[in-house]
Amino acid sequence: MLRIFAVDNSWDICWIDRPEELKKISKELLNEDLLSVDTETFGWQTGNEELCLVQIGIPSRELVALIDPLTTKDLTLLSGVIENETPELVAHNASFEARQFRRYGLKMNGIIDTLKLARELRPDLPDHTLKTCCKALLGVEISKTEQTSNWSKRPLSDQQIKYAALDAEIAIKLYWELEDLQEKIDVDESLSVPELMRELRETVKARYQLTRSISEELAVLNGREDLIRAVIREKLIDGEPAYDGEYGKCKVTKARQTEIDPEKVRRELPEIAELVIDEYVDKKHLAEVAKEYGIDKKELDKVTDIIGYQHRMRISLKDVI
Repeated sequence: MLRIFAVDNSWDICWIDRPEELKKISKELLNEDLLSVDTETFGWQTGNEELCLVQIGIPSRELVALIDPLTTKDLTLLSGVIENETPELVAHNASFEARQFRRYGLKMNGIIDTLKLARELRPDLPDHTLKTCCKALLGVEISKTEQTSNWSKRPLSDQQIKYAALDAEIAIKLYWELEDLQEKIDVDESLSVPELMRELRETVKARYQLTRSISEELAVLNGREDLIRAVIREKLIDGEPAYDGEYGKCKVTKARQTEIDPEKVRRELPEIAELVIDEYVDKKHLAEVAKEYGIDKKELDKVTDIIGYQHRMRISLKDVI
């Protein structure tokens, strides 16, 4: 059953802008099993992205801590919380938060990414933004108007504070809903093959019974969607302008396709060559070893060949759900 949550903030909010306050709450957070983490930045549009606010949701206390890095400065006080496997950290599109903490030398661990979970558990959704997931799974509308406001200006407005706190609160509630969905999907792996075959038959049968009355219409809609997306992609590649209007956005970008040249690795990076060269060179493994040996990322460009370009299309639709 869909659980409907109030869209207004229901958790308390505390503001932390002094190092001694950050140190105190960081110690308290180590006793928690589950937290949510969100961040607000400013200046990314001009290439000068600055971390302006860290929001930590504490579900056991129904509290959101708003941490001001512009005044507390030393976020390494959060290292025990951010870098340990526990408490687990819920975030929507966690790679964004991880990038912000890397600026302070912190590596996020214990991550639960609700964006990744939503993509896995609800692939039917038109997109998996926090706004869409909240509407589809929690039955609430959230406004993202404040997302692009000036987060470097102090004091923050009441609207900014409410927005920031709500994001941290609702991330937890979204996770709970996804967790409930995962429990319904989970299969008892101790079952025997005959028992699993029974479960499979009943699952497929139930799905057919549910969808048979709309199966033809669904097939038509799925086919049309795929074809329309393909036609849009070809038109954009052929030079039609990107679209940003009342129906949504679409654009095509060219992404480089690269590979690592083993001979260049032997010549340019002999100290790690034998560690990274197998039948081919895995780019991720090379980057990890290079980092371990203190090799600048620019040095990796010397061993990287561009083998082509790939067109990637991005589409987002408005008012689908």
